Amino acid sequence: MPGFFANSPRDKEAQVESLVAEVFRRGGWKVREEPDAGDGKPDLIAEHGGKKYVIEIKRSSEGRKDRLIPLVSQAILQAQEGARHLPGHPVAVAIVVANLIPESVALQVKKFARRHAPDIAVGVMDLEGMRSFDGHGLEQFNSERPRARSAISPSNRMPSPQLFSDLNQWMLKVLLAPDIPELYLSAPRGRYHGASQLAEASAVSVMSAFRFIEQFSKAGFLEEEHEGLRVVRIEELMNRWLAANQRSVPEMGVRWVLRGRENALRDAVRSYVRSEERKHRHAGDKDSRVHRPRACLALFAAAEALKLGFVYGVQPYLYIERMDPRILEKLGFSASTVDVDPDVYVRVPRNDESVFRAVVLNDGVPVCDVLQVWLDVAQHPSRGREQGDVIWQKILAPALLPKEKR
Repeated sequence: MPGFFANSPRDKEAQVESLVAEVFRRGGWKVREEPDAGDGKPDLIAEHGGKKYVIEIKRSSEGRKDRLIPLVSQAILQAQEGARHLPGHPVAVAIVVANLIPESVALQVKKFARRHAPDIAVGVMDLEGMRSFDGHGLEQFNSERPRARSAISPSNRMPSPQLFSDLNQWMLKVLLAPDIPELYLSAPRGRYHGASQLAEASAVSVMSAFRFIEQFSKAGFLEEEHEGLRVVRIEELMNRWLAANQRSVPEMGVRWVLRGRENALRDAVRSYVRSEERKHRHAGDKDSRVHRPRACLALFAAAEALKLGFVYGVQPYLYIERMDPRILEKLGFSASTVDVDPDVYVRVPRNDESVFRAVVLNDGVPVCDVLQVWLDVAQHPSRGREQGDVIWQKILAPALLPKEKR
């Protein structure tokens, strides 16, 4: 499998710089990324607590001492030089980043820097989540690496609980989107080289995209080729994704305050969506892709809206962002729980970003995307497996699998 740093040298540097900048920004620091114009400017300039920090970053695919010591030496010299050319006596910071750095090597790098440049701050980071800083208060960014997984082959390894986290499921939909018609899935459609491009397209942090790429690459489901990131071993991936979603979801049965006509649910959701869209526009919300109204048809009602319905007679399901009586009232429901013969089942998704960011609009009504419907109906006792099989055979297998495996 290709290594993580598989694109052009400048792309690699930009990705690592964005990763480091994200760490500082998440700590509440103000960070400015300097464009690479070949004029000796530092990689980053950060400000916090009235101080300015000049940051030089060096990367390596390997976390060996003989690779990192020369790189941290170079970063120290460049950071010191950059600090001399800026007013206000800024702090020089040298950071080295690699795919995986043993703790013993990180300690040796910091000892080297302390011995030869005691006035400079130094940082050692890897893409497994380890961050080890020393000097000028940067220890606040220190983070231990998550517990190591057992050394077994990707095909036999059980997926990490975080492999199918909320944002990971959303980014997986983004990577699969080019092969699925827009009618069934709302997501950016492109090919992405590395975490920075994926993060921008998915509207997530670079750190989240880095973690996603690392986790799915280690599990054997993602490769980076000349054309960009590519999802592989689709059948096993889909089975594991399905297994990861077999958990109970908070839901409640509700009844209409005033029973409407046959399309009452679609009309109610459409009206609610329009009112929420107006609210966001008035609030100056610029990213409707992320902050679109958080309600959509789900399960069998969504399958029917996508013209993939196979099971009929089941009460419709609706996803809403939270079980708020005000939201239920806006939709025309009684806020009282109904245990017997409800008109609609209302659910709160466990993975709300993955659910709501990918919804498609059907005549102005938000509807769960086809992947989400497939994941959700599979565990439903009312012929859910049969409905899932129809979706798989009609849409997902032809879109995702090679002809010989459909």
